[in-house]
Amino acid sequence: MTDISGLDNRVYQLLSQKSSKAAVDLLGMRLSTNFNGKFTEILITETEAFGRANTDQMSLATQLNRKIPKTLPSGPPSVLILKSYGTNKSLYLLTSKKGSCEAVLIRSGKILLGKNYIEVRRKTKMRTDNLTGPGNVTKALGINLKNDGNNILDGPINLSPRIHPADKAIAKQRKNSKPRDKHLWRFSLILK
Repeated sequence: MTDISGLDNRVYQLLSQKSSKAAVDLLGMRLSTNFNGKFTEILITETEAFGRANTDQMSLATQLNRKIPKTLPSGPPSVLILKSYGTNKSLYLLTSKKGSCEAVLIRSGKILLGKNYIEVRRKTKMRTDNLTGPGNVTKALGINLKNDGNNILDGPINLSPRIHPADKAIAKQRKNSKPRDKHLWRFSLILK
């Protein structure tokens, strides 16, 4: 194990779990970015776990097949940024251990700080503080492909502990999962 102290050690230990466990524990945590003095922070409200190729039919290693990015096997505390639909990017927090290719996709969040920067980045006035969809999360936080491989403990993307207990969450199948896949890999936080 890497020698990391304090809060960074707690974050590292959380990310060192299997992706399905880390995806639940990430709910309610705070994800922030600081690019050029523009600080933004969200509360993570929805995640999606991707396990190892031998236990998960929709693992990232299986989906990406022969085009596995060099960052994917690096494990925690690195992040993986992938191009998704059109020009959208998706943020994955790498989990488990080096070589496992396990990750957690950050699907949705609630804006805590920096809404004005988020509105400028998204080029829209927002009616709510909710960000729905991986592409909206990355765009709002200013994350792009240049951030692939960043260390979440000492880079511009940071993960912080919860500000209140996460008491209610829903588990369901992932989007686009196969009918035979009975795993519940998508997790949503219920906010009061």
